Formats: sequence, C-alpha cells, structure tokens
Amino acid sequence: MRRSFVTICLVLGFVLALMAQDQLKVVQFSGRVISLEKGKINRLMYTNIAVKGTSRGTTSDIDGFFSIPVRENETMLFSRIGYITTEYVIPEGIEGNLFSKDIIMQKDTVFLPEAFIYPWPDRDYFKIEFLALEIDNAFQELAEQNLAPDKIALLRQILPADGGEVSKLELQQAQQAYYYAGQARPMNIFNPLSWKKFIDAIKRGDFKKKE
Repeated sequence: MRRSFVTICLVLGFVLALMAQDQLKVVQFSGRVISLEKGKINRLMYTNIAVKGTSRGTTSDIDGFFSIPVRENETMLFSRIGYITTEYVIPEGIEGNLFSKDIIMQKDTVFLPEAFIYPWPDRDYFKIEFLALEIDNAFQELAEQNLAPDKIALLRQILPADGGEVSKLELQQAQQAYYYAGQARPMNIFNPLSWKKFIDAIKRGDFKKKE
C-alpha cells in the first residue's frame, strides 16, 4: 500500500512539472551578439546559439543578429571560437511575445607556455662556435665543385634568364627608348668597353657556326 502511494505521488509530481512547464510563456527572443573592443562595438557573426538542455538552437547572421523562440527561465548558451562561452537566462514576466537583448561576449585569453631563448653572450662566442662546427668532407668538396669559377661560368651560358633578369632587361630597354625618344642613339664604336666585350666574344667563339 505504501509503495503504491509513493508511486502515485511521483506520477502526480511529474504531471504537475509538465503542466508547469507548459504554462511557461513562449516568446520570440532576438538581439545582437557583440563585443566591446577599445570602445567600439564589434558585431560577432556566425555565433553558435543554443538552448541549454535541448536540441534547439540557431546562429547569428553576418551582422550578429539572431532570433529564436524560447520559453521563460530557459538558459541560452552563446559560444564562439576565441570568446568565452556566455550564458543568459530568459527572465519571467515578459510583456508581450517579443523580447530583445544584446549579448556581450568577452574575448578568451589563451596563455602559451613560457619560451626561454638563450643567445650567445656576444658575436665573438658565436663566431668561435660556428667555426668549430665539423662539416663532412664530402659536403665540403661538393660545395667547392659547385662554386668553382669555371662551373659558374658554364651555368651562366647554358641556363636561361630568370624572371628577374628578363624584367630588368625589359625595364632597361624601355628606359633607353624613353631617354632617346626623338633623337638618334649614340654609336658605341668608340666605346672601349664595347670593344672589350666584342674581343672577348671572339675569343670565346661566340660567332663561330655551331654544327
């Protein structure tokens, strides 16, 4: 008998709770999600808005505006990456079916672990340690071969000009064209540097026919 009485009380309590919940007023909750930074209002777009304990929710638009139907006493959750999650409880006794409130969110400060940088005391110590590095002989020989004067001269002849060189040449030609516009260009026949370049080209065989 006692067990039946307890069961009836629990059922009645559950029914009363449902009835009280149904009696809660439903309002259209709208507003803006903003943050205050250096005295200026920053509207937070695409903020996640959810009713705590339910599957209902929405997001703010590009202007930070949102609108969602809720009940009185429900808790709203506003979450966004880089900001502290904010809770807001819908108050009771709202007049009418519309309720507006701007939600202010604060930035979430993330503290990174300390980083200690230990430089050399001065440049002399760095020079000593740098010169004391042991380099494999194979790498050193390879570097000497790549930096040999004859190897670099050969690369200059066979490798095409890069973008920077082509752009520089075009700019030089355009500058000369503008400089000598409306007049005859000077002849380089008496220029010693031009003669030297011409003789060097003959020695290299630049004018020989290539089979």
